[in-house]
Amino acid sequence: MPDQSSFTAEHRSFEWELVLKYEDLSLPASEWNEATLAVVAGWYAKNLPSEQAEARYEKSYHRNRRRLSNRLDPASVDTAAIEKLDGVWESLLTRVLQAKK
Repeated sequence: MPDQSSFTAEHRSFEWELVLKYEDLSLPASEWNEATLAVVAGWYAKNLPSEQAEARYEKSYHRNRRRLSNRLDPASVDTAAIEKLDGVWESLLTRVLQAKK
């Protein structure tokens, strides 16, 4: 049987790595999707007060969106994915924060 504490630590490390990439704008375009934002939103909800979680999530979302939308090589940016995320990104954090209560 695998060591559960090790699995938990690795999972938290994975989440933290995504949060760092999200906040420092190094998240690759290929990872700009609903699943990644859901992990980031979950980390914020578990580790920050609601107001701080919303502010940090929103700030980094807009910075990443702007960065990805203005890339010089449009072939490497999935504009359809960006547009799809625009419709759901706020609701991801809202749902996670509501589940926390």
